Amino acid sequence: MDAIMDAAPAPPRARAPRATRTARRLGWLVPTAIIALGLIPIIANALRRAALSMGAGGAGAEPAAPLTLAVLLHIVGATIFVILGAFQLSAGLRRNRPAWHRTAGRLLLGIGLVAALSGLWLSVSSALAGGSELLFVLRLLAGTGMAVSIVLGFAAIRRRDVARHRAWMIRAVAIGLGAGTQVFTLGLGEAILGETELSVALLNGAGWAINLAVAELVIRRPKRRGRPSAARVAALP
Repeated sequence: MDAIMDAAPAPPRARAPRATRTARRLGWLVPTAIIALGLIPIIANALRRAALSMGAGGAGAEPAAPLTLAVLLHIVGATIFVILGAFQLSAGLRRNRPAWHRTAGRLLLGIGLVAALSGLWLSVSSALAGGSELLFVLRLLAGTGMAVSIVLGFAAIRRRDVARHRAWMIRAVAIGLGAGTQVFTLGLGEAILGETELSVALLNGAGWAINLAVAELVIRRPKRRGRPSAARVAALP
C-alpha cells in the first residue's frame, strides 16, 4: 500500500484565479513604466554625447555638459533611485519580500539625497554661470522638494505611518522622474512655442508638474476592498 501511495501522482496545484493573475501582471506595469521613463533621459544624453564626440552635432550644436563630479553624482544617484524606487512601489514585492524592501529603502534614503543635493549643486552652478533665473528657481524647488519628501518619508516610516511614508516616497520618485517627462514636454513644447529662455523654463517646470499631479492622483486613489482570502477568514476567531 505504501508503495502504491508513493507511486501515485501528486495532486495538481490549484491555479490562482484569473483576476489574481491579471492583477499580478498589472502590478508589474507600474515599475516597468517608471524604469522606462527614468532611462529615457539617460539614453538620450548618452546618444547626444556620442553624436557630439563624432562631430555629428553640427557647428551650431550646443556642447554637452562636462562630466564633473556633480554631474556624475546626479546621473548615477538619480538612475539608481528611480530604478530601485520603481521596485519599491510594487505592492507584490513589498508584500512578498519585506526584508528586501526595508534594505533597499535604507539604501534609497542615501542615494536619493545624493541625487537631490547634487541636482541643487548643478542648479547653483548653472545660475552662477548666467543661466535662466526662472529655471534656477524651478530646479531649486524640485531639488528641495525631492530631498524634503525623502526625509519626511523616512520620518513617517520611523513612526510606523505607512500611508504617509508611501505618499512622500511616491512624490520623491515623481520629482526624480522629472527629466524623463521633460524629454516630452521640451520636445513637443519647443516645436509649438519655439525655444526661448522662458519657454525652456516653463516646459521644464511642466515636466515636474505633470509628474506631481499624477503622483497625487495615485496617492488619493481610493483603495479597493477585496474579499478576504480563505487563510484570513480561517484565522478569524
